[in-house]
Order: sequence, then C-alpha cells, then structure tokens
Amino acid sequence: MAITFLSKTAKKRSLLIDAFRILAWEEYKSTNKEALKNLQYGGYAVFDKEWQAEEIHNKGYEDLLAFAKSLEFTEAELLSIRSKYYAKKTNTASTTAPVNNNDTSNSNIPENVSAHETIPEEYDIGDAF
Repeated sequence: MAITFLSKTAKKRSLLIDAFRILAWEEYKSTNKEALKNLQYGGYAVFDKEWQAEEIHNKGYEDLLAFAKSLEFTEAELLSIRSKYYAKKTNTASTTAPVNNNDTSNSNIPENVSAHETIPEEYDIGDAF
C-alpha cells in the first residue's frame, strides 16, 4: 500500500463519480424493484457489478462536468445530492443505533473524520430522498 495525495481536481472528480453512483443506484433500485427485493443489501451487489463496468470511471473531471451538464445538473447540485444522501444515511443510522448516554465520544468515527463528515458505505439499503 502507498500513501497518496489527491489534487483538488482529483478529489472533486471522485466526489462527482460518487454523486453519479448515488443517482444511478436510486434509479436502478426504482427500475428493478421486483428483481432486487429479496436480495441481500437490497441488491446492491448486482448494481455494483454493473457500476464497476461503467465507462464513467474513465472520465476526467472536465468530462464529468460535461456529462453532468448533458443530464441538466450542475456540479453544485450533484454535490448537494451527495451530501443530503449521506446526511440521511447518518441520521438513519443514528436513530437506529443503540444509545449509550454514558459515552460522549463517537467511537465508530475515526479520529481524522469530523462529526460532520460521513464515511461512504459499501452497501446502501435505504432511499436517498
């Protein structure tokens, strides 16, 4: 393993790809609801296999912006969709997690992640909106 540092553009590219993944997953779930309903994690593994084969992973930042524009999205809108998605997941997780009133720390968040950031999860079983 190696330590790598992303440029601002590379980081923005990564965030945009994740936003597109969220949009694609929501549409995929909606379109394939019946086929996915009895699968583990709501069928995310089926989606993920197809997602990994998508050509979007080969696009650069400027190409992603052009793709977003072709779908009538701005970069800000995509990043907002992504933020809301993870905020909802965090809120859902916190309302379903057992509460220990004696513990004031959040032991499941790494030290280098602030309480306002979220860690992307491999599987999604909830709705984004």
